[in-house]
Amino acid sequence: MSSHKVFSDKRKNIEYSARQCSDMTELRDEIDQLDCVIVELLSIRQGFMEQAAHIKQHRNLVRDEARVEDVVAKVKAHAQKVGTHPDLVEELYRHMIEWCINYEMGVFDATRS
Repeated sequence: MSSHKVFSDKRKNIEYSARQCSDMTELRDEIDQLDCVIVELLSIRQGFMEQAAHIKQHRNLVRDEARVEDVVAKVKAHAQKVGTHPDLVEELYRHMIEWCINYEMGVFDATRS
């Protein structure tokens, strides 16, 4: 069995209702809608980074390598569970986490100057 089949079988447990598309126009419309949901969720995540910058007492607490590895391990495990390639999720999350750390540092610095 190909890894593609293994991953696609697991997607059946995701609550987002992905429908079968009959042409590329429909498929692209579905992807565009999904991208809007992803961007909204990223906005919520960014808001939590802003809160973290206010909660943390010291700038050296912004980067927490143990937390980075914990998050990556959790999302990779969830990716495996729902049928997303774990390597894709790890790469995306490591880039996103690095961006979030830099953003949080900027917010931290701005709120304490």
